[in-house]
Amino acid sequence: MIKIGVLVAGVAAAFVTTAGFAQVATTLEQAELAGLSPQVHSEVEARMKQGGQTVYEILTTILLNDIKLKHPASEIVALDFNRGAATVKTPSGNLEVYKFNTTTLQPED
Repeated sequence: MIKIGVLVAGVAAAFVTTAGFAQVATTLEQAELAGLSPQVHSEVEARMKQGGQTVYEILTTILLNDIKLKHPASEIVALDFNRGAATVKTPSGNLEVYKFNTTTLQPED
């Protein structure tokens, strides 16, 4: 009975530890956050508090939503945050480059 209790406690501790790591930005993610505008930074931090997504995943979601508004029914085939560019495959099969500001994540015209 004691062995089962220790096993359950160990598994519970592992889940708590994993959940804690999921909500704390890594050094790379902290650098990504530092390069964002205050508004986007706040939005990303608010989403991180909900748990379940990394900074990169949140930034990708924000970008994908913005891209889908400009290019409905398209598919993002490549994303380069450092260069502020996403390659989008349109429904007709054409590839287009979507340029965005890496600080605000807004499209560049």
